[in-house]
Amino acid sequence: MDELIWLLSKYNLKDARRIEESDRQFFAIKKICENIWNSPFFFAIIIANSLLSYQLSSTGEEYWEEFAEFSIRYEFPEEYDFKATFSFFETFLLQSKWNKRILNMKMPRLIKTEALFDIIKGEEEYFYNNLSELQVALSKTMKQDKESKTILFALKMFHYAARIKFWYFLISPYGIGIPIDSRIARIWDKYNTEWMKIQEFWEEVSQKIQIPRLHLDAILWTRCDDFICF
Repeated sequence: MDELIWLLSKYNLKDARRIEESDRQFFAIKKICENIWNSPFFFAIIIANSLLSYQLSSTGEEYWEEFAEFSIRYEFPEEYDFKATFSFFETFLLQSKWNKRILNMKMPRLIKTEALFDIIKGEEEYFYNNLSELQVALSKTMKQDKESKTILFALKMFHYAARIKFWYFLISPYGIGIPIDSRIARIWDKYNTEWMKIQEFWEEVSQKIQIPRLHLDAILWTRCDDFICF
């Protein structure tokens, strides 16, 4: 772990934020926000899409750009209605070039989000300020472990959406984990000399370098070769 800490010591939270805000997924969400700024559907479609963004046939960046282009052309009702959210995704996923796999499993997942949106509707800024509470709500409604990759990815995308919508940046709590993908797992496997569990390992790393795990993800993702090929 010490070698990894040394490699990461040249980065700080400002670097992580700069990398996040140059993420193509961040720009896709920003584009949606700019076009449906006052829509009560903004946060709902961002969270729902985050929970459906797996088994893609493209990069995540390409998929979110496709999603943004569809979203800004779509005519949402003026009042929030979950049926309208479901109809939006039915239409989008039938046309999507990059998200066509296991739709028979994804649509039932979408239905589960109705209870979540009932909880957070109108309280999005509260949950931005209390991200751990949103993590618990996501975990309960989706019936998934709170540190599962899709739950943590949804938190990351919500954090993007909230800082864009509310015009201020909040640091993610240190207690929220990092979305584990193959790259993150490979780095952990290389530097985990003390045989720690993967989230425990990244929690200790984040504490030592003073960058919360949800923000550390951006550095590890974009600079992966620095840590695996060193």
